[in-house]
Amino acid sequence: MTSQSAERAPVPLPLVRRLSLGLVGGVASLALTAVVGALRENFNPWHQAMSALSLGPGGWLQMVNMIVFGLVVLTTVGPWRQILAGGRGAVAYPVLTALVGVCFIGVGLIRQDPAPGYNPEKLMLTAPTPLGLMHLAIAGVAAVSSVAALFVIAARLARDPAWPRWAWYSTATALLVIACIAVYAVWSIQPTGFAGTFERAAMVAPLVWLFAFLRRLRRGVPLMIAPAASPPQHSRPA
Repeated sequence: MTSQSAERAPVPLPLVRRLSLGLVGGVASLALTAVVGALRENFNPWHQAMSALSLGPGGWLQMVNMIVFGLVVLTTVGPWRQILAGGRGAVAYPVLTALVGVCFIGVGLIRQDPAPGYNPEKLMLTAPTPLGLMHLAIAGVAAVSSVAALFVIAARLARDPAWPRWAWYSTATALLVIACIAVYAVWSIQPTGFAGTFERAAMVAPLVWLFAFLRRLRRGVPLMIAPAASPPQHSRPA
């Protein structure tokens, strides 16, 4: 029996609650970023990246914020493995989720270089630093992993009759994230603009997807592949 024809089962609520930690962590991280950004002098939250808050006085708070969010994401890897076991994405999706978590820890530990329009430490850099380049590379891996995970889950849901149109929704979310990241990358090299807005949108879109996904799981929509029933055991006559 293939995974596509296997019987589906609802996801147990304890697993749904453990996945919900990722959603709560993401919302809390964005909320803290918004508060710190609004209070930071000379910081333009519409244009500057979230990790730019790790620069200057009080930057440690944003570093801890990203590290904690990365750790929270890592706690969802196990539940994802259990939920997706036996079908498409059972390995790829948890691995990509783990990469996202590790990358957020990485960008929390390694600060970015001063950004155009925000240089609170007054550093006179003429070229990117090795650590700044490493920060960008890690952030890039996080973005690619997040997008790839959406495509993987889209493939998983494509032939599942209990999840109509969710393959399209997941794919559309992935494409929206790609578009937001592209706009951010182009705009971020300018001293003013709305680069940060698009960066945050690239994070909000998957969280909205996750909220809707978890809502369906809580309603009991089947997703897990039920284990095959064991053949009846016939006892031998004495």
